[in-house]
Amino acid sequence: MAKIPLVQSINRALDILELLSREEKLGITQIGQAVELDKTTVFRIVQTLCVRGYIRQDPSNQMYSNTLKLFQMGAGIVDRRRILGKARPHLEALAISTRETVNLAVIDGGNIVYVDKIESTEVIKADLGVGKSYPAYATSLGKSILALLGENELERLYRGDVFSAFTQHTVKNLDELKKQLKKVRAKGYASDDEELVTGLSCVAAAIRDFQGKPVAAVSIAFPSYRVLADSPERSRMAELVQMTARSISIELGFRE
Repeated sequence: MAKIPLVQSINRALDILELLSREEKLGITQIGQAVELDKTTVFRIVQTLCVRGYIRQDPSNQMYSNTLKLFQMGAGIVDRRRILGKARPHLEALAISTRETVNLAVIDGGNIVYVDKIESTEVIKADLGVGKSYPAYATSLGKSILALLGENELERLYRGDVFSAFTQHTVKNLDELKKQLKKVRAKGYASDDEELVTGLSCVAAAIRDFQGKPVAAVSIAFPSYRVLADSPERSRMAELVQMTARSISIELGFRE
């Protein structure tokens, strides 16, 4: 396969944006060292990104950080599907019913991206953050969506991939994932017991659009010690998250 030529200046700008997404604030020298570019080149790229609104400079310390422009662009894609506005009241109701953290996520390739969240009112709570992206196979949100995809789509997403082990409980390969997804389809919801973060558990259900296509998922996230896997409270949460996903799906035009 022929190597695709890259535009060097764009590639460098994206390296800087991705660096600043991991680091809260950096100066020109720090950026240059991290992306292995001289200060003059970094300064020109950063100034261009500032003018275009992707980066801002803190006048008090001359440090640079990303703005919300990229998030706004991503949120705009989600919002065009009418998911955010339709889902929000249902997320709020679910958060009140459970007192735990409620998340909304969409799938992006083989990853899920958190697009909305309502924090738990408890002192100890789950918090992965809006805008964060993780492999779908390591989360209940992702698995609830993957369970509704066809075999060919799963193969396209993960065949040959190395599954990163976030914890000792993370699914190890595609065959193991397929077995889990079969159980998800049978139950109607997905679980994640410390597969992404040690001490964190979740239950999730997929949201469908008017064509029946899985376009998002809603989850309840909580410390594992607080809601045990086989407890009545876990069963109640699984039922509530399915009801919420179904209600949002109906708002999007889905009819069973």
